[in-house]
Amino acid sequence: MKRILGILGLFIIIISAFTPFAVKADVLWEPQKDFFGENNIPTTIERRYYIVNSPTGFINVYKSPDSAAITGQLMNGESFYVYYKAEYNGKHWGLNTSDEYICLENTYVKYDHISFAEEYSDKIEKLPSDTKVELKKGYMYSSYPGAAEQNTLVFDCPEAFPSYSFIDEAGLKWMFFGYVYGHRNFWVCMDEPLKTDHAIRTTTTDCQIFKSATAPTNDEILQAAKEDTGTTLTVSKKGIYVVIACVCTFILALISGFLVLRKNSEGNK
Repeated sequence: MKRILGILGLFIIIISAFTPFAVKADVLWEPQKDFFGENNIPTTIERRYYIVNSPTGFINVYKSPDSAAITGQLMNGESFYVYYKAEYNGKHWGLNTSDEYICLENTYVKYDHISFAEEYSDKIEKLPSDTKVELKKGYMYSSYPGAAEQNTLVFDCPEAFPSYSFIDEAGLKWMFFGYVYGHRNFWVCMDEPLKTDHAIRTTTTDCQIFKSATAPTNDEILQAAKEDTGTTLTVSKKGIYVVIACVCTFILALISGFLVLRKNSEGNK
């Protein structure tokens, strides 16, 4: 019986490896400890990158929006991913896939396919639902036409269904794909799909100027935490207490060990 099950399992693995799949649905990530859910705070699925641009040069990352338990800092110019977004105590907060919360007040959205769609809505054409094209391994794709960051498709897809099309300034036709073989929300230049040096597009966020990023002091971190969360309890103070407790425990253990050795030594005399 075990042998039959083993052969059946091996057969399923082999079939899966050689069967192409184009999953349309996507499994949503769920946080392990959801502050928003526990407090009935409405959330929206964001799934976008944000960039830090704070007057202080940094922002804090928290374990919860209602306490200043800090897990680290992000410096100006750094990007970070936001899966869920919600409003709490008059401020917008983002939740990443590490169950960490970031106040979004001193950040802005990284220019992406949504930004592009908003800026060029009058030039983007919606395609019929039965529009079908072929994508090949080696085709270049990006989050929007003219993006500086490009990637290469590593698969062939004989039947891909684009949602929108766009004609760029050079007269080249681009097509947008919502989901193909695990790749989500990308554009491909169908006229020149192998081209790697398309003109870089100037975006609406390029004019934003970063404040200088410097290593924050402990006082600056505490002040930022107080402004974000309205609390003063910090992970730094907690850490100090933990260190003190560990040191005291270690000292007591040394003293106890010394007394035991001394007692044994006196007993052997």
